[in-house]
Amino acid sequence: MTLPFKAVAVDMDGTFLDDRKQYNHEQFDQILTEFEKRGIHFIVASGRPYARLQQDFSKFTEQMDFVTLNGSRLIIKGKQAAGYPLARQDVLDLIQEVEGKFGKRAIMVFEKDIAYLHSAVPKTERDFLAYFAGKSDIVDNWHDLPNEDIFQITVDLDSSHYTEIEQMFNLKHQNQISAFASANTAIDINVQGINKGAGLKRLLAKMNMTGNDLIAFGDGGNDIDMLDFAKYSYAMANGMSKVKEHAKFIAPANTENGVFKVLEKYLADED
Repeated sequence: MTLPFKAVAVDMDGTFLDDRKQYNHEQFDQILTEFEKRGIHFIVASGRPYARLQQDFSKFTEQMDFVTLNGSRLIIKGKQAAGYPLARQDVLDLIQEVEGKFGKRAIMVFEKDIAYLHSAVPKTERDFLAYFAGKSDIVDNWHDLPNEDIFQITVDLDSSHYTEIEQMFNLKHQNQISAFASANTAIDINVQGINKGAGLKRLLAKMNMTGNDLIAFGDGGNDIDMLDFAKYSYAMANGMSKVKEHAKFIAPANTENGVFKVLEKYLADED
């Protein structure tokens, strides 16, 4: 039996990575090699920026494609294929409104190759968040951000507030945003209509594929659109309950190497 999909998309935190933020490189190399033989594209669809993902997959980057920052940047074989930035003034307004509503928060602002945090955030917290950026710096005032495209804002806040933030901003602004509960205490904010599902649709279209050609794995709220888009959708056993409602199948937990187990079974059943 031939594989029923032509592309694989995986989320990172809570899905592809274990709870130590690691994966088995040797095992991945073997699976990636088998997929390459069959012309299967391996895609990472993540809220993480490309700068971080390049470090995560340093040995494999040129063999893969990426839907980064929840679909705000699409990368094919190391080159940007598309980008969907927020308006700079909207970013400044959004930060002001979020902090006005919820108080001072740890916020990351993602430009193309770097993320910025405010110097008022305690250094221990900045250092923790900087891991997810790959490359980061600090600013003393958000108005001092370099005048480059901004692709995503991530707010360190209980994720139950994501709809409140989205509605609060969209009621007052012409340009609209989308907000996602990317983790229990993280909310990702992008241009409205940008999400992993939309990003994958655009990326696959460049390869003459559709969601019918896709198998996808996720665990968080920002994976829902991706799972809805993929014909073969897997929520992780450790995933949010609402995410499981959008998946056709359940994969073993990320701590049990769930993504690899499912993909290796497909390869075994093909033989």
